[in-house]
Amino acid sequence: MSNNIDIIFLGDSLTFGYGVNKNNSWVYKLIEKLSLSALNKAHNGETTTTMLTRYYNDVLVYSPRKIFIMAGTNDLLLGRQVSSIIDNIELMIKDGIDINSEITIGIPPKIIGKMANDLFSPSHLYKYAEDALFLLKEELISLCNKYKLSFIDFYNLTLDRNDIYIDGLHLTSQGHELMYEVALLHYKGITKNLK
Repeated sequence: MSNNIDIIFLGDSLTFGYGVNKNNSWVYKLIEKLSLSALNKAHNGETTTTMLTRYYNDVLVYSPRKIFIMAGTNDLLLGRQVSSIIDNIELMIKDGIDINSEITIGIPPKIIGKMANDLFSPSHLYKYAEDALFLLKEELISLCNKYKLSFIDFYNLTLDRNDIYIDGLHLTSQGHELMYEVALLHYKGITKNLK
């Protein structure tokens, strides 16, 4: 395929825009604002393992100029280790570098376990996932430093903002607006290199 895609977004429901109108999702707003040739290849419920299985067909085959990857929350909600998430994301990074794509890593937002247990679905793994997300953030930043990649920190953005959650896991339109603003700051200065 010809190299005419500016950016592909790969992730789970936090990138797909679960729970909000499409027009209010942070990825949609970013694509519209920057007039990007883009594909949102995020799927609800994705883990880094399932993302890896479709990475070639959904991302690499398009040879996008840029790739955004954010994942790990669902892995943690299944009780998986941070190290396995990092291993999977590192494989995606290496494959992206091999096709000369510029990669940005998203650091997943925090979750609110008690709210998720009450409003989304009961699980004994919320506390584990809440705690492990901080460790995931640290490990993702180390991974970005290793490969000299940029990242967008949605974890710190959401730290003291319980008011922007629908169900403890997914964000409201206001939450997506905050994510959009941070992502816009990140991408605004580099879009001139896309065209």
